[in-house]
Amino acid sequence: MSELEQYEREIYELDARIGRLALACGADLSLSVVIVGLITGKFEVCAHKTNLNAARLLELRGLLMLKYKIENQLIEEFGAADFARIVTEQDALLSMRGFPERSLADVGAS
Repeated sequence: MSELEQYEREIYELDARIGRLALACGADLSLSVVIVGLITGKFEVCAHKTNLNAARLLELRGLLMLKYKIENQLIEEFGAADFARIVTEQDALLSMRGFPERSLADVGAS
């Protein structure tokens, strides 16, 4: 498996887990205020912020930060064109699995 394929697999797996956690926590990842709130630990931006979800919220926060780090590395190593292609392909795969069409990568653009 090439390094680029490894990035593709990691991003897909992260997006799938992030999507599941976001649903469980009531986090609308299409809103930049929610992303910023999660990353800064202000979990009140989520609809489901009970003690039962505390561990999920912390995991979601950590995975979002990891995802952005991996995406930055991918862009630095392979360029924006490869990154854009991967995001488009990943969105199609996630959409087929029932996730919203809007990309988790679009969050920064909101």
